[in-house]
Amino acid sequence: MKKYVIICAWGLAVSLSMQAQRISFEKNTVNAGNTLWKKPVTAVFKFTNKDKDPLFIREVDAGCGCLKPEWRTDAVMKGEEGEIRVTYDAQLLGHFDRYIDVYTNASEKPTRVRMKALVSNGEKKSMEDMYPYSIDDILLSANFVEFLDVSSGDSVTAEIEIYNNGDNVYTPQLMHLPSYLTAEYKPEMIARGRRGKIELTLHSKELKDLGLNQTSIYLARFSGDKVGQNNEIAVSAVLLPDLHFAEEFTRKPNFHISTTELQLGKMGSKTKLKGRVTISNKGRGVLKLSKIQSFNQAVTVALKKTELQPGEAITMDVTVDARFLGMSKAQPRVLIITNDPNHPKEVVNVSFER
Repeated sequence: MKKYVIICAWGLAVSLSMQAQRISFEKNTVNAGNTLWKKPVTAVFKFTNKDKDPLFIREVDAGCGCLKPEWRTDAVMKGEEGEIRVTYDAQLLGHFDRYIDVYTNASEKPTRVRMKALVSNGEKKSMEDMYPYSIDDILLSANFVEFLDVSSGDSVTAEIEIYNNGDNVYTPQLMHLPSYLTAEYKPEMIARGRRGKIELTLHSKELKDLGLNQTSIYLARFSGDKVGQNNEIAVSAVLLPDLHFAEEFTRKPNFHISTTELQLGKMGSKTKLKGRVTISNKGRGVLKLSKIQSFNQAVTVALKKTELQPGEAITMDVTVDARFLGMSKAQPRVLIITNDPNHPKEVVNVSFER
């Protein structure tokens, strides 16, 4: 009996593997190169249908409003080539690195590709635009660093550009780095009126918790400097669950959400604003909302349960409390981690008028 089960499972795995091979990318990782701030850049993922059956691309999930994917919707026949174009809006400075899921009729499991780019500030004109944050005489391109969609085992790098606006040579040094972060300083000493950068690398193997991980690190202004709000740099990382094992189960959940852009109106003299989204399970297995976290202290969420049966739906209440606005550098957002292998993460952006 055990032997029969093993043979069947192996046969199923081979079948799924053969199906997944129907789309073959020339490169699974495409570096779109350097671009200027606010100058969109496009990565082109070329592919071939290596199966006898027609291939259809059902969806390209970039998972970010900063990306615009385009693809052919007609059938790609055996041996025929096609391409997927993904355009990044380049609204943020520094290195861009993101995974994109491609869904086809070949398999329920997506094929994952990766886009990289580097956005420089060549188009910016003023020092205020290039370095909007300051820690005394040290000017920074950012005082908040995000590592989004980090898979277990990945190492991901982000950059902070710095400018020495002081009178002396500056030696950058970050304090209170947790075990999962390392920093490189280029150059190690920055002369007066010169620029440099800090390369901050996240090592996901050192992260202990799935979902949102947040910490604060501190930029030393001089030797022996102390930590405080004035030299704080906030860091957040979203570690995604490894759900590949779910491929062996036929009864899978299917996560759906009514909106990922929640507009709460005008705060004015109010102390709180409230909104609501609906979460539903359109699959055949139990949907588990394993993590629901807020990026910002001013945002709280409430829901009655975290497990949904097939066909079940619940509402999630989102509240913004004006008393805590300004306590966090992160944008008001809610992170949801699920056990849906095709949709392990969702972010709800919360917006309002002051």
